[in-house]
Formats: sequence, C-alpha cells, structure tokens
Amino acid sequence: MIKLAIDLGSSMTKIYRADAGNGIVLAEPSCVAINADREIKAVGKDAKKLVGKTAEFTSIVFPVYEGEIVDGQLASVMLKAFLNKVGVRFSALKRAQVVFSVPCGASDEFLEDYLSLAEECGLKKVSFVETPFLSALGSDLVLSEANPVFCIDIGGGVTNAAVLSLGGIIAGLSMNVGGNNMDANIIDKMSNAMGLNIGALTAERIKNEIGSLSPNARGSTVAEGGSVTTFRPASVSVQAGEISDCIRIYIDKILEYASLVLNKLPAEVAAAVNKNGVCLSGGVAKLSYVPEYISKRLEMRVHVCEEPQFAVVSGGGVVARDAKLLGRIEKRPSFEY
Repeated sequence: MIKLAIDLGSSMTKIYRADAGNGIVLAEPSCVAINADREIKAVGKDAKKLVGKTAEFTSIVFPVYEGEIVDGQLASVMLKAFLNKVGVRFSALKRAQVVFSVPCGASDEFLEDYLSLAEECGLKKVSFVETPFLSALGSDLVLSEANPVFCIDIGGGVTNAAVLSLGGIIAGLSMNVGGNNMDANIIDKMSNAMGLNIGALTAERIKNEIGSLSPNARGSTVAEGGSVTTFRPASVSVQAGEISDCIRIYIDKILEYASLVLNKLPAEVAAAVNKNGVCLSGGVAKLSYVPEYISKRLEMRVHVCEEPQFAVVSGGGVVARDAKLLGRIEKRPSFEY
C-alpha cells in the first residue's frame, strides 16, 4: 500500500513516500502559472522560474496562502501534478494512505478544505497531524507522556510554536509570520534605502545567501533589479548587516508569541521544557546565527536537526509508517468523514 506524508506549505510542497523506503521524493514551490483563461502553463519549480518575468496575460498563483487553501481548483491541479511526478498514478490514489501536516489548532473549516482538496485529487484515506508533532519526530526527538518538548517551526507563511507530549499539545499556537514576511521586508528595504526595485526571487536569494542575525554579520552579495530613480536596470552590493533588521523584526515577533506559549505552562512542564530546550525547524533555522539568537532571547538550549527545512515532512514519514503512533496524535475534526 502506498503511504505518503504531505507538507503543503505556502512556499514549498514536500512529499515523503513511506511505503517503499524512498524518503523525501519531492520538494517544489507551491505555485502555478496560468494564462488569462486559467489554463495551466507550468507547475512547481517551472512556474516559480517565471515569477516577475511573465508576459501580460500570464499570472503566477500561490494556491496556499499562510497555510490556508485560497484557490481549491489550482491547489488540486498542483497537488495532482506533484503526485504524478513522484510516480503515484491516479488509479492508486484511492488506496493510498496520506498524512497531511496542518497548523497547530487547525479548525474544522480548515480541515474541511483539506478534505475537499484530497477528494478532488482522488485521495480517500486521509489523516491530519499538527505540525509541532511532526517537527519533533522529524528532528529525532523521542515523544513520551512524561517528557514534554517545545517546538518552533518557522515556515514560509506560518510559524507553529507548541509544547507537547505523546498525550497531546499542552500549549501551542500558529501565527501568520514566516520567511515570506522577511523576503517582503528585504524588498522594501532595497527600494527605500538603496534605491533598487527587486523581485521576490532576488529577495529570497539575498536572505538565503547572506541573511544573518550575528552582531558581527559578514558577507555580501550583488542584487540586480531596476533603479527607483532612472527606471533602468541596475545593481547594488548588499552587506549582511544591511538586511539583518529585515529578519530580526519577524524573529522577535515569533519569540513574542512563543513566550505566550511558555507562560501558559504548569510548573512541572515548564521545568521539563527548560531542561530539554527548544527544537527549531523550518528553512529559516539555517540562516546564520538565528538559532543562537533564539537561544539567547529565550535563555534555552536550541536543537536544530541537520536539514531543518525537511523536519516536518520527515516527521510525517515517521507517522505514516506507524499506525499506532498516528492513532495517538492525529488531529480529528468534530465531523465525520
């Protein structure tokens, strides 16, 4: 039987195949290129290459925004294309067992949207698990009822922060803050302070290449775009220290919400969390000095796995293989399905 874990993110969609020992089989941008008649021109990485470069009647659509499905039709087209790309044919979809990652505290309405998407794609056996559980499992943490863990997963459009054990989430929340906000802030900074208009792809590249929260941030890159004053192609050199604030402002916001989670903990749970530290996942965790900055601000040890951007979908793979574990931690809506 085909067993899949799917992390349908605002920026990236990741798929883990757990039945054949394949592991992560797909990681592509969650976007679709369409023409004026909504005909599909490209999906995933091929569509993202067109961001900011499309002709007049071509649009790039991100069907998932801040974790929510905002265009069900294009979301289903995108997911079908991804499933086909990893070799899961339509005839096998109704027999496949699929674990979807969903934000902490996902509502019934949210789950209904995901069920509608699954049905449109031909997926019949669907389960949901909240992101913090998967982040912990994908980071090789051991879950038990007696040993609560604290996880922060920083995605493109949504960040999840929760203290949890095998018995459930003790305190947690999701917030519409993530790497995409940092990219947008870099775009604004480049325009206002350096007189250069850049696109989303360039902002993302700058963040990933030189983004740092180190007080002695080093490194530089060249940004190319259009001059704010002459409207002609131009380029400027960008120093790591010049974009630190674009990242820090959102990390500080995330830590503000994470502190609210910690403030809700009973004394014994707080003591265990303080001892165990915080598990940090998501692509932003790879930016220079971000884990150290979070550790200093929270006054806790920070654990980051080798590939934090894949922690959630890897955790989904763990759950997809273990029916007993899935039964204990899955998110069940109040309605029947």
